[in-house]
Formats: sequence, C-alpha cells, structure tokens
Amino acid sequence: MPNEKLNNTAETENVQPLSSSPASSKPNGESGVNLRKERLKTYAFIFFAIGIPLFVYLMGWEKYFTRTNIIYFVDYHHTLAPVIYIIGMVFFPIIGAPRLILTAVGGALFDITLGTVYAMIGSTLAGVLGYYLAYYSAANYFEAVTTKKKNRFLDMLDFTKKNNFWLIFLARICPVTHYEAINYLCGTSKIPFRSFFWSTFFGIIPGTFVYVMMGEAVMKISESPGIGVLLKKMFVDGQFSEMMKNSDVQMLMYVGIILLVFFVSTMTGFYYIIKHGKEAEAAENKKISDAVEDQGKNSGASAESTL
Repeated sequence: MPNEKLNNTAETENVQPLSSSPASSKPNGESGVNLRKERLKTYAFIFFAIGIPLFVYLMGWEKYFTRTNIIYFVDYHHTLAPVIYIIGMVFFPIIGAPRLILTAVGGALFDITLGTVYAMIGSTLAGVLGYYLAYYSAANYFEAVTTKKKNRFLDMLDFTKKNNFWLIFLARICPVTHYEAINYLCGTSKIPFRSFFWSTFFGIIPGTFVYVMMGEAVMKISESPGIGVLLKKMFVDGQFSEMMKNSDVQMLMYVGIILLVFFVSTMTGFYYIIKHGKEAEAAENKKISDAVEDQGKNSGASAESTL
C-alpha cells in the first residue's frame, strides 16, 4: 500500500495541466503567430502604403513632383547628385511621386548610360525596400488567415508562387502594372526573395532604358501643351503631319510604339504561362486519378483472389 501511494503521488506530480503545455502556450496554437499583433502590423502597413500617398494627394502636394522641381532638387547637390537621385528613386514613389517622372529625370540630369544605371539601382533598391516592408509587416497575418482556405484569389496566388520568376519579370516589363503594388504583393505572399530580386532586376532594364532615353521629350510634352491636347490636335483637328515635324512629338510616338510592343509581348507571355500551367495541372490531376483508379482495381483483384 505505501508503494502504491508513492506511485500515485509521483504520477500525480508528473501530470501537467493543459494550459501549461508547449502547444497551448503559443498565441495561436501550433502556428505560434500572435494574430492580434500581426493584425496591428498589417493595418499599420496598409495605412503606410495607401494612406500616405492618399494624404499627399488630398493635400495637393503632388504638384511639387514635377520634372523641373525634381531636377532642381537633385542638381542643387552637385557632387552628391547621383546619390540624391538614387535615394529619391527609392523613397519618393512611396509618398506618391510618379516613378516615370523620376526615371525620365535621370536622362535629363545624366547621360543615357549613367541615367539608366542610377535609375536601375534606385528602382531595384525600392523593390527590395517594398518587399521587406510587406514581408515583415503583413506576410505572417496574411498567411495565418488564408491557411487551409480555398478561393479563386488564393488559387491564383498559389499559381503565381509556382511561376513567380517569369510572372514578376513580365509584370516589370508591362507598362500598365504598378511597381510598388508588385513589391508589396510579393512580400506579403512570401515570394522567395532571390527570385523576386533577379526577376525585378532584369525586368526593369527595358523600361528604364526607354524612359531614360526618351522620357525627357515625353515630360516636355506632358507639361506643355499636354499629351491630351497634342493627341487632339493630331487625330481630331487634322494636324498630324504638322505636329510630327516636332522632334519631341516624334520621340513620343516612338515611345508609344515601344510601350505597345511591351504590352502585347507581356500579355502574350502571361497567356502562355497561364495556359501551360493549366495544362500541367490537368495532366497532374489525370495522373492522380489514374493512380487512384489503378489502386482500386488492384485492391479489387486482391480481394477476389483472397476469396
């Protein structure tokens, strides 16, 4: 009897309440994600990514992000102009400055070669910054709330992860995609950084070169008389031949043609990747279905032989 009491006492001492178990001590079960903390971080990130540019727009401060003002600001620093320009390429778009204007300024301040190099450095660093801002602010919460959920958007996101390099590469070349939005989306969905970095680096080369080389002419027309007015004169008022004598207008037309080629090429690339992905998924599903069917036949044959 004494031995049984000792054993019972030892067993009782070894029993731990459920609340003190390692798994239950985590804020969110096995994942260990503090959803409240991650939610607050995500809301702060959304405010930062959307609220600040919106605030700048509502305050009317976007009028200061003109070609003339940016050139003056960068050129004012003389020797440090390349460094200031690269820093501007990284941070100004976050608060609403158009990246196209910043890239075009590189062609005005520096020659085509240096302007392209500086613009690429700034754009790549901006991509890295945006990626990690989203990664450390919103990725954990997004992953926690979407785990084991199925819908069309998440299926598309899963497909993007499987084909991330080429999709990001094409998105960088496409003239209608938003640069910062891609950075944030890739960071939030935890696209592998190495793939994100190199697809961004190589993907921005064509557009950066075009905007630096031809952006100065485009910016002149954008500010005076304005692209809308110019197009009206050319195609509505019948002054096409007269306006095409202007070298800046010719450059604008070249830019338009090149951007159209970029757009058609990237749309074709997107179509091919999506089509190939669907075919691969269908083949994989058929393979699984065939394997299940074969397994069923083998089980049936085995049962018959047993009888």
